[in-house]
Formats: sequence, structure tokens, C-alpha cells
Amino acid sequence: MRRTVAVVLIAFGVFFLAAAPMMRTWMSSSLMKTPLDYYSETVNVAEGATYFNIEDVELVEDATLEAHATIRADVASSTDEIVVWDQFTWLKDAETDFGISSTSRRAGHDRVTGEAVDCCDSMVNEESVVQSGQAWKFPFFTEQRDYDFYETTVQEVVPMEFQGVEAVEGVEAYRFVQTVEPTVIDERTLPRSVAGLEGDGDVTGDEVFSITRTYWIEPTTGSPLKVSEDQNRVVVVDGEEVLTLLDAELVFDDESVRNAVANSEQGRTVLPLLHTTLPIAFLVVGVGFVGIAVVLYVSGRRSDHHN
Repeated sequence: MRRTVAVVLIAFGVFFLAAAPMMRTWMSSSLMKTPLDYYSETVNVAEGATYFNIEDVELVEDATLEAHATIRADVASSTDEIVVWDQFTWLKDAETDFGISSTSRRAGHDRVTGEAVDCCDSMVNEESVVQSGQAWKFPFFTEQRDYDFYETTVQEVVPMEFQGVEAVEGVEAYRFVQTVEPTVIDERTLPRSVAGLEGDGDVTGDEVFSITRTYWIEPTTGSPLKVSEDQNRVVVVDGEEVLTLLDAELVFDDESVRNAVANSEQGRTVLPLLHTTLPIAFLVVGVGFVGIAVVLYVSGRRSDHHN
């Protein structure tokens, strides 16, 4: 009888031992991918911002700005390993509805790691650009370390530095900061009067861009729960700043944060269960069943020997 029970327990033990790595690799991996039908809308708001109104040719100060961003996955261009996203962002004065700028971006990135992939007509503002590093999001099970992150304005990879753990709406998040030092990105020709310079005619200067970008990342899914972009654009003539084009800190509004937290809920609850908790539990149970079976089998043989 003991031998029969031992055989049954060994069978159960082998099942749990085999299921443990399968659950960690196959089951969790099947869920650990960015959805092919991904879609999101976010709004970043800046209070007390400054920008140059090119239509009225005047500097607007203490303005409230809104950046509306839409990301849509291109299902037809995506594959089982790569998802292609198209993003459009519209920056406006929230009070006057004046459109300050619009930007677009397209890139394919790995559905697990979030790293940009050179494919699928990737571009920034309709200009073909090869992108690398993290594109929009971080890897599933993000680590507490620095990551290369693609910056679209300077079109370079600039590190995102890990700077600690914080709570966003009660959810643990890793805070990463990317700092782009003042960089010349274009030339601007302005009337000398607009630039505050003496004389008639125009003057040409460098458009200089800088930004401090902060991402609060939910580490299980690698998705941003909150984003802040403190950016500055100025015109520099002969080493002197003559005009501010934009000075604003744009931060996710409350609704965008709440939506991001809600969208991460399933991933941050289910994935740790499949990736860690259940595999460990199955391993412990499997070893336990095999151990009990060995004890029963050995004790059964001793009992038969004495008889």
C-alpha cells in the first residue's frame, strides 16, 4: 500500500516540478508582451509656462499649456515579436487654444524589452530616422539601473538614470531621469527688434534645446505611470540668449496618471504570480511530494523485510 501511495506521490511531484519552469517561461512569457492593439491618450499640463507666439510676434508668459499625445499601434505592420507605434502630439495654449507645435513619431520596438527596432519606416516628424535604446516604455520586470533611452528632438540615445523608488497613486514606481544638456538643433532667423537687438533687418541665431525628462515606471510591466518633461528652447545669437521659444514643465494630468495606473493593474498582479509565486510554490510542493514518496517507499521496504 505504501509503495502504491509513494508511486502516486512521485507522479504528482514530477508534475509539479515540471510545471514550475513551464509556468515561469511559457505561461508568463505569453502574457509578458505589449499588446498588438495598444492605444492610449495622455495629456501633459504646464502651469506658469512661457512661449513665443509666432502669429502675434509676442512673448506669452504665465500661460497654461496642454500637450495632447495619442499613441496607436499599427497592427498590420506589427509581428509576434515587434509592435509598431505611431504617436502624434499637439501642444497648445489651454486658455487661447493657440497651437504652439505638433510632432509625430513612428517606431517599432520589441514587445518584451521595449527596445527600438530598425524597421517599419521609423521616423520623427516625417523624417526617416533610425532609432535605438528604449523607445517609449521599459522592459517587463524593469531593473534598478540606468537604461539607454531615445530622445527624439536631438535624435540621440541619452541615458535614463535610475534615481529611486516612489509611490504613484499608491503603486510602487521606479523613477528614471533623462537630462539633455543644451543642444543646437536648428537655426532661427528673427527680426532684430524681436530678438531685442539694435538695428534694422534680421538676425540668424541657433535654436538651442534642453530637457529634463522624468519617468515613473511600474517595474513589472515597464509602463510609465507618470511623465514629466521640463523643456527649454531658446534662440542664441553670439553666445547670448535673445529669445525664449518655450519654457515649460509638462506633467501628466491626474486623469492620465489614473488611467496609467489602472491599465497596469492586471500586469502587475498576474505576472508576479505566474513568474515567481506559483513557480516557487509548485517547486516546493513537487519536492515535498517526492520527499514524502521516498520516505514511504523506504519505510515500506523495511516493513516487507521485517515480515
